[in-house]
Amino acid sequence: MFFFSNDYIMYYNVNMSICLFCRIEGIFQTKEHIIPESLGNDTGIIENIICEKCQNYFGREVEKPALEKTNLAIWRAYLGIRTKKKKLPSVNLDPPTTGVMPSFHPLTEFGIGFTAHEDGSISIDVSKPWQKKRLLQDESEYLLVMTPWHLSILGRLLGKMGLELLASTDINYALSSKFDEIRSFVRFGNTKHLWPIYYRQRGKIEDLKSPTIWDIYEGSQEIDCYAYCLGKRITGETLFAFSIGIDDMLICLNHSLPKRDYEEDLVGTKLVCLYYSDGVW
Repeated sequence: MFFFSNDYIMYYNVNMSICLFCRIEGIFQTKEHIIPESLGNDTGIIENIICEKCQNYFGREVEKPALEKTNLAIWRAYLGIRTKKKKLPSVNLDPPTTGVMPSFHPLTEFGIGFTAHEDGSISIDVSKPWQKKRLLQDESEYLLVMTPWHLSILGRLLGKMGLELLASTDINYALSSKFDEIRSFVRFGNTKHLWPIYYRQRGKIEDLKSPTIWDIYEGSQEIDCYAYCLGKRITGETLFAFSIGIDDMLICLNHSLPKRDYEEDLVGTKLVCLYYSDGVW
């Protein structure tokens, strides 16, 4: 860019960027947390490679529902992971009542929520008294059925995190056509096709919270909120794995159909594929 003056010309070098998701060219002044702040991340940040429009869209249409309505919401409350405003989470798991993709399942109980408290406890918020009584019984369980809507919004968030992590190490590779399909799925969604999520649970919930009382910092203790990794197989598949609580989730960033399980890529129990075939809803 240049500006004319009466006596001289001033030249400015401007670094144009390509948005990682919509591929628009421009000068972006954004800071994006690869793992959402509401999952405990305050360090993993990429700058100026996502446009403002995409950033605002993701916060409203992808991160918010995924963090409030999927299994991630339960872990946020159970682990006491504070929001970006440093507040303890309170979530209601009822899915949206409108939209093209099915979000309700007859086996899921509705009117259920969880709230984390300063003393490390978690309360059950219910719309009907008998629900609380049932959930407080020994060996009771809350069943969250992952409908096509749940898997779509969770897959989009996992894909977003995976692409951003890839971009933090190699932006040119992340912008390549190899990832155009998941780029489109993450940014615009798809009401006819899901992205396969490979999933398993490790250990027991009781193993996560330590009864230890720390003397140095009263009322606090260190809890591992999440872990993630990125890998590339010799067959060319780029994999992103994300763990929170006892849930492990893995997606392939450049393959949109269930292909095989990836149990040898993550040490431990076998992964199962969470997926609804095209045309079944």
